[in-house]
Amino acid sequence: MAQVNGTHQPNDDDHTAGVAVETVLESNEINQANGTNHIPPSTAHQNPSYIDRITIPLHNVPAFTPTRRLRIAIIGAGYAGMTMAHKLQHKYAIESSRLLDFVIYEARSTVGGTWDANTYPGVRCDVPSAIYCFPFEPNPEWSHFFSTGPEIQEYFVNAVKKWNLDKHVRFNHRVKDACWIEDQAQWRLQVQNEGRTFEDHVDILISARGFLSTWRWPSIQGLHDFKGKKVHSAEWDHSYDYSHRRIAVIGNGSSGIQILPEMAKLEGTEVTSFQRGPTWVVSRHQPAKLMGRDDPDPNPPYTEEDKARLRNPEELRAYRKTISSGINKGFKLFAKGSQYNAEMTEFARNQMATSLGHDPELCEKLIPKYELGCRRVTPGNGYLEAFTQPNVHLTNSEVAQVTAEGIQTVDGNFHPCDVVVCATGFDISQIPTFPLIGRDGVKLSKKWEHEPESYMSLACPDMPNLFFFTGPNATVGHGSLIFSLDWSAEWMIKWIKKMAYEDIASVAPKQDVVDEFVRYGDQIHKTLTWTGTRSNQLSCGCRSWYKANRVNGRVTATFAGSAILYEKLVNGALRPEDFDIGYRSANRWRFLGNGFTEYELTEGNDLSYYIP
Repeated sequence: MAQVNGTHQPNDDDHTAGVAVETVLESNEINQANGTNHIPPSTAHQNPSYIDRITIPLHNVPAFTPTRRLRIAIIGAGYAGMTMAHKLQHKYAIESSRLLDFVIYEARSTVGGTWDANTYPGVRCDVPSAIYCFPFEPNPEWSHFFSTGPEIQEYFVNAVKKWNLDKHVRFNHRVKDACWIEDQAQWRLQVQNEGRTFEDHVDILISARGFLSTWRWPSIQGLHDFKGKKVHSAEWDHSYDYSHRRIAVIGNGSSGIQILPEMAKLEGTEVTSFQRGPTWVVSRHQPAKLMGRDDPDPNPPYTEEDKARLRNPEELRAYRKTISSGINKGFKLFAKGSQYNAEMTEFARNQMATSLGHDPELCEKLIPKYELGCRRVTPGNGYLEAFTQPNVHLTNSEVAQVTAEGIQTVDGNFHPCDVVVCATGFDISQIPTFPLIGRDGVKLSKKWEHEPESYMSLACPDMPNLFFFTGPNATVGHGSLIFSLDWSAEWMIKWIKKMAYEDIASVAPKQDVVDEFVRYGDQIHKTLTWTGTRSNQLSCGCRSWYKANRVNGRVTATFAGSAILYEKLVNGALRPEDFDIGYRSANRWRFLGNGFTEYELTEGNDLSYYIP
């Protein structure tokens, strides 16, 4: 049964048959367990009150019998949310049906997350298509090595439909508030749907919102005084005719790099790029060679022969492994000051110069002076070449203000325009868009106000039973994010099982553990290009969203290490010693039940399974 507004309502997804589930304990007993069940001083065993407290009645059920069905809420129905849905509905379906109920709250009207939201011209993924898909649904039908946003969204919707992953999704449901209730060991949610707001109580809250989900207009003086057309890359207006317009593109991140050449292709346009600094735009070296073809196209199409070959599951797996192996080997690119980085930086510099026709002024303005990898490297097919066209212009002077008629830059020049495109990305502060209040009234927005810190990007002190996909210092700078989401989901599943089977009320990482994790990560980051450049080699650093759009400062977005290291860390054994754990009774061993296991009480089971 699902609990909404404090009352039980029927839920088609309940599966309780054949499971012994004990009545939820009184709130004061949970509170007592959470607040006082720690290892006492060595003399405490002599204290009668202590002995009385931990002496509880026999829990007369087989060991590991859950004392309640966990209710879980997942926020977001993008890749992360649907990955978790597949785990719960398919991979661990039998256990899930015994242990829990879950709901997915999605603010939009369909699945897809960032690929449903971002529909600007030229939108494309910069991760190879073959590894940018669900691990359980590899796809041999991609049209190109790097796929467009619409193609990815189509694949996503079809995969969700095939696996029925939207069964638990509540569309147009926005979580407006989340507050931890200590004496219930639950999160109280305020959820809004079509003008009404209702309350939900959940044992575990999972944020699957992603780190590229919240966009805002840039803080530019006078931006909203502009009288022409103003559009953000994350909220593209497809009804507007952009042809025969003077178009300003502010920003040269991934979205700006993809939008600019598309605007330049339109009839009668004059396009000006406004950038604060250059970025590396580098194409992969002949991806078609991975399929045994000689094609110089940096984004080659898959031929019908290619697709026929990849429809063989073993061929597809081998191809995907080849791509992933190459990417993982490439992590050495990010070793600051390494010979390999120097060689690849020179290769990238030469490739960019060739794309710019070796024009001295363009090369000076567009080729970075910092090492390759300081900012995210973007393929950007057609971007550099666009600047060699007469209708495309560039200024690297910062925007001073926007007026009713155009843009004033710091160098004193005025650029009249009809359209201002803000390709300025997303809010990457990690601060949630709704109030999220944890233990003892701690607000996550306040805790992460200056710099967000987390436990392996997955959890946060003072926030019990709250798990994150792609929290601070996630694997967003190397490898395929999709596999990282899968590893993260597995880690969460381990905790969910442990909480269910071991009578656990709450888990939260210890503050000192997170402090040490972050500080040691900082030491690793100092050896990587993401922190910037070494001043004795190059003249400047880079402004990057890895560092919260700063030139200097801590790296808060990316994990301090390779994707392989992250997999070993997250997919290894849980580290419960890193967590404050609260139990549902005064004795943490209550899950031992009556001394029997359900396994041995089930007729026909092998009771000598441990003999080799």
